[in-house]
Amino acid sequence: MASMNEPDSYLKSGSNELKILEYKIGKLHLGINILKVSRVINRPEQYAGKEANMHAAVMGMFYDHGAIVPLVDLSVVLGLESDDGEGRVIITEFFNTITGFWVNAVEQVHTISWEQVKDTKQIMGSLDNPYILAIARPDQETNILLADYEKIVLELSPSLAAKPDDQGITTELKGDGQLILVAEDSAPVRQMLETELSERNLKVITARDGEMAIDLFDENPDIALVIADVEMPKKDGLSVLGHIRNDPDRNRTPVLVYSSIGDIGMKERAKAMKANAHITKLSLDELLRQVAHLLKL
Repeated sequence: MASMNEPDSYLKSGSNELKILEYKIGKLHLGINILKVSRVINRPEQYAGKEANMHAAVMGMFYDHGAIVPLVDLSVVLGLESDDGEGRVIITEFFNTITGFWVNAVEQVHTISWEQVKDTKQIMGSLDNPYILAIARPDQETNILLADYEKIVLELSPSLAAKPDDQGITTELKGDGQLILVAEDSAPVRQMLETELSERNLKVITARDGEMAIDLFDENPDIALVIADVEMPKKDGLSVLGHIRNDPDRNRTPVLVYSSIGDIGMKERAKAMKANAHITKLSLDELLRQVAHLLKL
């Protein structure tokens, strides 16, 4: 299958629209935002064995387009039953890290609104799987589970979630109690940002989706800065940005948006909508530098 990255074809400024690639593990249907998918390939015929300290889901390593890529059995990570067979490998990029997820089958691409992405409790009640983030509903009869791939990649590569001291952070930031709204659907990333900012004398309130972020912004006139993930359920980060820029009284509130991929087209759209900054997620030094700049610290 050819490259899946087609951001300019559907993620227009403020469109609140996304495409998801549907795939199967056993009898379950799951999906992933195609912005995070480089391509889909057949399972490699040969791959190197795993090292002793690797995650249990890592099947081995293979060489692809000049990169050494871990082959990960996604069914093991998610705790799902898998079918036999060759299956397919979905090659993804999160936090500038390339991973190959082995699945049973790849189905089709759906174009949906973020408003069709629902909290699991709305559709399935109590779903006891910490890796399932939300459910996409292209129609009333179809439920496609959306995993927290950022959480998965952080668990596969713990060094990505290392404390700033371990990542060469050079920016010194000390706030004065300013209130920051962080909108992020991935719990580990949300908690990480809240901790890092709170430790620097900044007050933080968090939202797990774009709709909640808009409500919190409207309810808290003292918000000095908004940090928003581009990809979120219900309303995406660009929709949150658009809401703020359309507010007649608070449209100058600084907004920093980020994504787990460094997409140039995304940066251009964010710039066109008057985002104050766009960075790659988990670039903590850059984030702290932008926060210091935007808050004039």
